Amino acid sequence: MSIARRIGILLLLVIMLVGAGSASAQDEVTLTIWTFGAFFTDLYIGIEADYKEIAPHVTIVVEEIPYVQLYDNLQGAFVAGVGAPDIVDVEQGVISRFLKGEPGLVELNDLIAPYEDDYIMAKTALYADQGVIYGIDHCLCPVVLYYQHDLFADAGIEMPMATWDEFIEASAALTEQGIAALVLDDRSWGDYYMLLLQSGSPGFFDAEGNVIVDSPGNIAVLEWYLGLLESGVAIATGDFHATLGLMAEGKIAAVIGADWYAGTLKNELADAAGRWRAAPLPAFEEGGSRTSTHGGTAYSITTQSEHPEEAWAFIEFAMFDEDNKILEYHVNNLLPPILSHLDNEALLAPDPYFDNQPVGELFLELAPEVPFQERGPWFNEASTLVTNAVFEATQGEKTAEQALKDAADELRRQIDFG
Repeated sequence: MSIARRIGILLLLVIMLVGAGSASAQDEVTLTIWTFGAFFTDLYIGIEADYKEIAPHVTIVVEEIPYVQLYDNLQGAFVAGVGAPDIVDVEQGVISRFLKGEPGLVELNDLIAPYEDDYIMAKTALYADQGVIYGIDHCLCPVVLYYQHDLFADAGIEMPMATWDEFIEASAALTEQGIAALVLDDRSWGDYYMLLLQSGSPGFFDAEGNVIVDSPGNIAVLEWYLGLLESGVAIATGDFHATLGLMAEGKIAAVIGADWYAGTLKNELADAAGRWRAAPLPAFEEGGSRTSTHGGTAYSITTQSEHPEEAWAFIEFAMFDEDNKILEYHVNNLLPPILSHLDNEALLAPDPYFDNQPVGELFLELAPEVPFQERGPWFNEASTLVTNAVFEATQGEKTAEQALKDAADELRRQIDFG
């Protein structure tokens, strides 16, 4: 263990003793963590011994539960009033389930406040409702353009591109060769949502929680999205494995994705090592945003925890100890959402898979631009309805405007109905 880390551990121990009193610090405490992925379990196991040096009286029990079952169990525990863990990993796609009515999660605003200058606060928006924060994200999830540089070079296209207009114009050289410059999803909200956030929209809701699914800006992005598909610049395969196959064949040149998508490429297209690189997203307008965000999982503390102070102390150790976040990066390729960690040499090293590009430098550059998004208690319903709208629009069943208007009207109806 490094000297700096030992000093940090000692300082945290002093803080815990001062806050809790030396007598109570000796009481035996068991903290239960529910998580859904082996990559998170591996992290907790990996840092457990070092945490024992800080808090020898604390025992960490990790329960890895399949994704759907975990959140069904959590919902059941909240309804019953018993049975919830101390800490739970809440994936961003399900958080809205637990924000309706009285949340069973602890408010974290005051606990996070000391870290506001270092933590990328845009990531808290996924787990907040009306300004109250219920989770702190493990990961940054900035979005970039992953591209096969040899395909672009062979077509005489110099990357990166400053704007989407330039990208579309240049991509004609690829379409002439039967290569799609980009792949987009025609059956889900995900790719549309990434581009929507990049455009400057806060998403499906505004800061007051009003539905903006059918706002002029949101409609314009979906119309633009349809134009990419209709022009042949982008294609939609409708299937993850089909997309990978076309990438491997050199029929798809680029894909938009978050930091974790780099791990997907490495795992699924290992033979393509050296062919891929990463670039900022082309901006919608010169000087505009060149990144978005997609995905995330947060630490949350349940209101049923008998040891919320100890739970937060463990989260602090896991989140803000730099060695731990670098370990997490090596375990699951999730970049830390902490500015002071992003210049760690372990993140900035050349990556052989990406043609020895130091991809971490790109993420470091884009990190401050990761956009805020408004979620709230009705995001799950919104994403389901927008998925239907995207599909209807891409299949030509409705115009972008009509599809989003219908989705928005139904969402407002559901919210009014409660």
